[in-house]
Amino acid sequence: MTTIFEYNFTVETSWIDHNDHMHDAKYYSLFSDCVVYFFKSVGYEFEREDLPVTIFSLESHISFLKELRLGDTFTVRPYIYDYDAKRTHLILVMTNAQGEKVATYEVMMISVSNKTRKSAPFPDKIYQTIADYYSQQPQFEVPKQIGHVIGIPKK
Repeated sequence: MTTIFEYNFTVETSWIDHNDHMHDAKYYSLFSDCVVYFFKSVGYEFEREDLPVTIFSLESHISFLKELRLGDTFTVRPYIYDYDAKRTHLILVMTNAQGEKVATYEVMMISVSNKTRKSAPFPDKIYQTIADYYSQQPQFEVPKQIGHVIGIPKK
């Protein structure tokens, strides 16, 4: 794998809020959709009820860095920051047409048994695809927002 998956979008009228830029809820929705697309690309078939596992979000964080306005084009690229037998720590980076970061999304996903509704290991084939993606993804600059704790600095 010489490139990672990427998802391309153009800001639509229905995505614009009262501040005349893309609504914050749309960022969450698009990032969430891209996580689903990513997991489909590594072998999950969410439409099949007979699969032994699914994925849940454990924690997520978005940092908004620049505005997106009506008609702006942008790309979302997912990177695997870390993974183990049950979890995947993803970083998704949203860039505008000029290549500038407009938002980052950090999310911890966990594999969950459809039967017990408790954490369970990834199926071997999916785990191997995740491992391959991780080892073959291009080097990337870890955004400084990753691991950021929200708060108001004390003076």
